[in-house]
Amino acid sequence: MFTRFFDIFDPIKYLRKRRMKKLYLDQIRGFINKITPITDTDWRLFEKRLVYKEYQKNEILLHTGDIEAYIYFMVEGITRIFQYKNDIEYTLRFNFPISAFNSYVSFISQTPSLISVETLTEIKVFRMTYQNMQSLYDESKNAERVGRKMIEYIYIQREMKELQMHSRTAEDYYCDLLKTNKELIQQIPQKYLASYLGITPESLSRIRKNIC
Repeated sequence: MFTRFFDIFDPIKYLRKRRMKKLYLDQIRGFINKITPITDTDWRLFEKRLVYKEYQKNEILLHTGDIEAYIYFMVEGITRIFQYKNDIEYTLRFNFPISAFNSYVSFISQTPSLISVETLTEIKVFRMTYQNMQSLYDESKNAERVGRKMIEYIYIQREMKELQMHSRTAEDYYCDLLKTNKELIQQIPQKYLASYLGITPESLSRIRKNIC
């Protein structure tokens, strides 16, 4: 009986996974601390509401028209956010480790989302429900400030990206992506990268030949 139990339960694998989750949580806390300091007390309140999840490649985490139920903190993998306009699919942005992502407008307002979210690789995340975030705010005013600062940071990053896309060339922006996420960028299908940069896949191929 005990032999069968240990065939099913691998203690070494369990301890390794537990250590990795601790590392991931430390990375998330570091991410939040860069935005605004979070106390040990507030972090414990925050951490207990996080649920660890793993998703496979090409899973849709959110469909257009659904109400966003979670905020995700990604520790491994890549996701993309996209929308359809006039029957054409547009990639709006990619999400890399260590970052927070979701349909922010839908999550905050609890209204149907105008965007979709898809995994481009296998991903590992911690997620928190809208209800748990609201209960966190009720329990700690400082945690509410942390949440507000985090949302402000996300919107600032989004606006800066949009401004850069209009003031710089696609080649410049692609070079920036390579500098910060070279290995991960290579895992993104060319059609999605081209859509994100606002160019054709053929134009992206020419850019890659010139700089790679």
